[in-house]
Amino acid sequence: MEGRGRHVAVLASIVAGVLALPAGARAVVVKDNLYGVKAMSASEAWAVGNFGSIYHTADAGKTWEARDSGTKVPLFAVDFADAAHGWIVGKSSTILATADGGKTWKPEKSAIPPEKHLFNLKVIDARTVWVVGDWGAIATTRDGGATWEDRSLAVIRPDRVPDDDVVLYAVSFPDAQHGFIAGEFGTLLATADGGRSWRKQEVGTEKTLFGVSFSTPEKGWVVGIDGLILRTRDAGQTWEVQHGAMELGSVEELGFLETLKNPGLYDVSVVGQYGVVVGDTGNLMTTADGGETWTARELPEEERLVWLRGVSLLPGGSAGFAVGARGFMAAIDHGQIALPANGRRVAAGP
Repeated sequence: MEGRGRHVAVLASIVAGVLALPAGARAVVVKDNLYGVKAMSASEAWAVGNFGSIYHTADAGKTWEARDSGTKVPLFAVDFADAAHGWIVGKSSTILATADGGKTWKPEKSAIPPEKHLFNLKVIDARTVWVVGDWGAIATTRDGGATWEDRSLAVIRPDRVPDDDVVLYAVSFPDAQHGFIAGEFGTLLATADGGRSWRKQEVGTEKTLFGVSFSTPEKGWVVGIDGLILRTRDAGQTWEVQHGAMELGSVEELGFLETLKNPGLYDVSVVGQYGVVVGDTGNLMTTADGGETWTARELPEEERLVWLRGVSLLPGGSAGFAVGARGFMAAIDHGQIALPANGRRVAAGP
């Protein structure tokens, strides 16, 4: 009878959880590749990925709810201005928006042609959003998504095309006036006037940069291929190597094992004293000293070949989430990594 009572209690908790799901949501086991994540609190997050998938968790990833996106194209990034207003970008210039806290998502008319994909975005507030993507694509809205303006490199720097015809992968705004965009061939663009003008800054490498995070207008990081982590303390005027190397090199020159030791890094987030970098082959590094040093975190053996694509930290930096291939999701707590599926902490690597 005691065992039967436990089964009844478990069944009741499952039924109660399903009944509590919002309309249009369904509890799922996430197996999709996840490309982007937005931390809303220490327990709540949104994640997006393949096949138009949108997922929401309110218990630090122990359970997920799927939300209808209305599309089957891959979705690459998600960001919110507040609890109600959020945006998602993806393949074929897709832009989705919610004004009801993610209960429903509706497409918006993009200023970027559908031949181009949008890889990332930054939501400044409920009216102002920046998106970046293929072949110099940049667009912004200043009216909450009612209209979008094409600010692509071909528009704002027509004299530099095709030199500026590069893929842009990431965007960071430490405040409403100062922004940075990173992309192919060591591209870094900066604005100090809220995006009215952008200037190219030299980073010292031609390696592709996949991620950028500025915690203040002066202090920032970029990450990219071959395990590259660069830091600036003077708004991008000078850069120092914290991991990897500036120089381009082939697998033959570097050596296969050396290449495995320095896999591509896809995203970085630094807030206050805490920061996280994620990349290929289970590569995950953290800092708890404001980005002065980075510590490799060794994932469980079954996760070590999984690529990690997105990371998001809360204001203050003490909590957040990382996502990646095959539904990988980890919670971040004061620089420590916890896998929700088993509750284990991830140890520091050798």
